[in-house]
Order: sequence, then C-alpha cells, then structure tokens
Amino acid sequence: MRSVNIILLFVLILSVVAAMPIGTRQRRQIDLTVSAEHDDKDDETELALEAIAGLWSSADSRTKIDGSARVVHRTSGMQTGNTSYQARVHLRHEYKTNPYQT
Repeated sequence: MRSVNIILLFVLILSVVAAMPIGTRQRRQIDLTVSAEHDDKDDETELALEAIAGLWSSADSRTKIDGSARVVHRTSGMQTGNTSYQARVHLRHEYKTNPYQT
C-alpha cells in the first residue's frame, strides 16, 4: 500500500510541474495504467501502477522530454512480497530536416 501512496505522490508532483506556466502555456497529458494479475497455479499476485507524461516539447516539436514512473508489487502465497520502483526520463531530438518542407 505504501508503494501506491508513493506513486500517487509522484503523479501529483508531476502534474503540478507539468501545469506550471513556462513561457506560453502548453497542454499536458498524463496516462495512468493500473493492472492486476493473479496466477492460481503458482499462487502469485502482481499489482502495477504506471504513469507516463510528456514533460516538455520545443516550439517546433523536434525536441521532447517524456517521463514515466512505475511501481510493481508481487506476492507469492503467504509471503509478504516485494515491491519494485522504476522512474525514467526520455530525451528525444529529431536531427533530420525534411528537404521538401516549405
């Protein structure tokens, strides 16, 4: 349960940062994915929560920064289970220009 609280806090912080006006205001989108799987054969359960957001884009949209965070909690039988955390920042720049662009 603690992991869910941490990821929700991260999403809240991410949405506040994304909503901050930097120059002209840009529209932001945050995708949230919640999944749960259970395997009766191995008596395993997996809960996952993932947030993906476009954090910044240049005026010509050739440079973009995206971010994501993921929390996965796995339990097996009567064991307490383990939780893994993952955060990523992705920088993408398009170097090529279109020679046919007017």
